[in-house]
Amino acid sequence: MLGLSPLGLRDRFILSSTALITLLMSVVIFFVEKEQTAVLEKRAAEHGIALARAVAQLSENRLMYYDLVALQQNMEYAAEDEDVLFAIIFNRNARTLAANEEARELFPDELFEMGAEMGKLERGKVLKGELAFDTKDGRTVELLEVVAPVFVEDELWGAVKLGLSLSNVNAEIRRIRVGLISLGFLGLTFGALGSVFLANRISRPLESLVEGTIRVARGDLSHRIDVASGDEIGELASNFNRMTAEILDDRQKLEEASRKLMDAEKLATIGRLATALAHEIRNPLTAVKLNIQRISHHPALGPAEVEQLGIAEIGIQQVEKLVKDILSYARAPKLAKASFQLESLVEEALRFVEEPVEEKEIRVAASFAEIPPIVVDGDQLRQAFLNILLNATEAVGHGGAIAVETRLRTTPEGRVAEVSFQDDGVGIEESDRESIFDAFFTTKSLGTGLGLTNARKVVELHRGAIEVESEVGRGTKVTVLLPYEGVEPSRETREEAVSTP
Repeated sequence: MLGLSPLGLRDRFILSSTALITLLMSVVIFFVEKEQTAVLEKRAAEHGIALARAVAQLSENRLMYYDLVALQQNMEYAAEDEDVLFAIIFNRNARTLAANEEARELFPDELFEMGAEMGKLERGKVLKGELAFDTKDGRTVELLEVVAPVFVEDELWGAVKLGLSLSNVNAEIRRIRVGLISLGFLGLTFGALGSVFLANRISRPLESLVEGTIRVARGDLSHRIDVASGDEIGELASNFNRMTAEILDDRQKLEEASRKLMDAEKLATIGRLATALAHEIRNPLTAVKLNIQRISHHPALGPAEVEQLGIAEIGIQQVEKLVKDILSYARAPKLAKASFQLESLVEEALRFVEEPVEEKEIRVAASFAEIPPIVVDGDQLRQAFLNILLNATEAVGHGGAIAVETRLRTTPEGRVAEVSFQDDGVGIEESDRESIFDAFFTTKSLGTGLGLTNARKVVELHRGAIEVESEVGRGTKVTVLLPYEGVEPSRETREEAVSTP
């Protein structure tokens, strides 16, 4: 016995989408037909109720004076409505007083009787219901019967009964139903054709996706799928490309993390070595420095000897600074956060560069925004600002300018405190901009190349970042971005933060 081959994706899509369209069209037709029928029936009922109340109100005085001629005229007037088949008025004893002539000719005698309905009548209340009557000429008529009471000074005097034909309503419902069914078949036809078109449109890009997943599974993360459209398939291809790009990025980040781990291991080794060197070098250096300072003040020395001793002392200071920078670089500092005024930290860093500023007659312009206290490690952040300012003072020429600015701005990630240092110095060569934060990188004849490295490490410990903009011959702008974790300290805390060294 031969087995049936399974349907392909294209055929299954066409069959399932056609079945779904058929189901949806059936549900839509059902609810639309039901809603339209309800609307037509409600409209017919409102028309009958309004007409019955109008006839009842018109007949109040005629009923009081028992004016049968006028009552008959009212019934004939009501029957002039194209939907009204009969109009009958009863007295309080449920006896027929008047009715249109056409009703007497068409309908049987039981129509002109009113029994229990009279006892249900209340002021302002209208009775209605759908009925079917067999006329005297053998037809069956579907109608809406409406009974409105006639009250005179809160006393029931009679009732008006109208019968409205539902033939027009039923004909309209049939037309709506035929139109909806026709529309459904038309929609099904176009839906089936659209399913075939979409099946062909989807199957071809899916083949590209399958091929792409195979190549990625084999390790080719650089493979990209051509996005040929802006629909869901195109979005799927775009997401696939984004996914492979993220995987590739994650791989690169993993490699970067591995590199940083190796650097950390090297840093730990350097740290141990630096600690040993600091212990072995600092003590002898201190002794040599003290002896040089003591000897330089001896009265027997001439100016030349004093100058040479000064040069030696400067050399020792440079060695001490080198040891200090290496220790700062090698250590894994921990933040001791507290509440500080950001402008106070910047001003204190500026005071440490007063000597080179005065020597080179550098113009310093400071602009501080009103930023509430920020939670940071004041000592380490002040040192980071100082390292940046030292680089700026060395970069500018005699009579140069340095501008320092603080401000608070809002980003999609939250509020950020921004401190910028801009100078009009020599600038940074484009080839050196990627390396200025590398350890021991420097373009100066003197220096360890650790100032900006340590500054970036401190800022990154605060979950911040450093941005550098530079143009050769026109200057450099270094911007420190810190996530703002502000507090409103007490007056005593604020004074303590300002006075912290």
